[in-house]
Amino acid sequence: MNPLEHVLSTLSVNWAVATPLHAGGRWALHFAGWLDLRVEVVVQGRVHLTVGNESFWAERGDCYVIAGRRPYRIAADPDTPSVFAATVYDYENGTPHNTAYAGEGHDTTLLGAGFTCEQETARLLEVLPPVIHVQAHTGTAEATIELIRTEIDGGKMILDRLSQVLLLQVLRDHALNPELHPQLGPALKALHDNLQHPWTVSELAGTVAMSRSTFFLRFKETVGMTPLDYLLRLRMHAATRRLRDTTDTVASIAAAVGYRTDSAFSAAFKRFTGRSPGEYRTDQ
Repeated sequence: MNPLEHVLSTLSVNWAVATPLHAGGRWALHFAGWLDLRVEVVVQGRVHLTVGNESFWAERGDCYVIAGRRPYRIAADPDTPSVFAATVYDYENGTPHNTAYAGEGHDTTLLGAGFTCEQETARLLEVLPPVIHVQAHTGTAEATIELIRTEIDGGKMILDRLSQVLLLQVLRDHALNPELHPQLGPALKALHDNLQHPWTVSELAGTVAMSRSTFFLRFKETVGMTPLDYLLRLRMHAATRRLRDTTDTVASIAAAVGYRTDSAFSAAFKRFTGRSPGEYRTDQ
């Protein structure tokens, strides 16, 4: 398991709902970005997607994952003014419609599903790009997309399950992509394998035979954060899991994730989560 795959394998999805969208003519919707992950598949037609500075056409059979709470826009064309998606999906009332409609007619069908993760886990999503685009007939998700196409007018429970499978397949394919971090792999593996170690940037650079400055810049460009910020997220995520799933003392957890004293760990944990370790454990 490579480092990014390890991060993704620890994601704990709390909520998911899949809703088909039938659209036609000139239409455009914008989303506020209040979900940690969203996966959408183009069942029929094509759609223009904009996430931040990225913009592309998704064709029939394509799917994409939007990571992090990022606003985005889908449309029949890039120039049509958009309306807030909540008015179509009825998210304002807490429960979306079984099927959403936009524009006039029906030349495009999408299936979209949204997911939330635990707060501390969700912060690890920063290792992902804003959007992952999987083109038709590539990756391991092709069979799942075909099932979604055949079940698009079927039961909601089936579409919910298929959307969850699709999300995991896209993320797994992304994690296993050998082009993601061919040079940084040993350093990432070292961080994941030994959270107790008092890592420095210079020591991590040595694991991949780079200078400190080159390694720092390459890591930040590839992963999206500094090496020590990434290490902090790994340590805090490991700590939250142990606080939730074990009866280990705060001192033992602190030592397991690389802190010499429980007071230093508690201070770092509260800065990261907004709660002390004891408060976090009580709330679970």
